[in-house]
Parts: sequence; structure tokens; C-alpha cells
Amino acid sequence: MELDAMTISGLIASVALLVGFALLTVGKLTIDHHTYQWLNTIGAGFLAYSAYATNPINWGVFLTEAIWSLIGLYGVFRIWQKRKKDSTSSRVQ
Repeated sequence: MELDAMTISGLIASVALLVGFALLTVGKLTIDHHTYQWLNTIGAGFLAYSAYATNPINWGVFLTEAIWSLIGLYGVFRIWQKRKKDSTSSRVQ
């Protein structure tokens, strides 16, 4: 069985999204955890790539997953900002 780039991309996306959702569901992660946000960002990013690389491009899936990926990146950035603020305020006290 030969795996092409599209198949590998889809498998990475599926695993990342399903693992993130499963860990959230069983309480191992929260939405404020870097791992959860990165799994969403990576999974959605690979699905966006897969939709974009399809000929013709699947615009509905591409836009949904690109936005999902950006939301995940925003989540990572928000967590980073909060941790930076918390570490700064703990040093000041």
C-alpha cells in the first residue's frame, strides 16, 4: 500500500483532531491547555492543506479548516500571554 501526501496529510489531521477531542472529553486536557490547542491547530491545518491541494479546491472545507486553525493559534497565543502575565506578576510580588 503506497501512501501519498494527501493520504498522510489526512491521517495526521484525523489523529490530531480525534486525540485532542478524546483527551478533552475524558478530562485529560482542557481548552486552556497548549496540547489541546496545538492538536486542533495541527489537525485543522493539515485538513486545510488537504482541501486546498484537491483539484478542484474544496473551498468549503478549506475555509472552515483554515479558520479553525487560526482559532487554534489564537488559543495558543492567549495561553502564552496569560502565562507570561502570570510569571511577570509573580516576580513583581
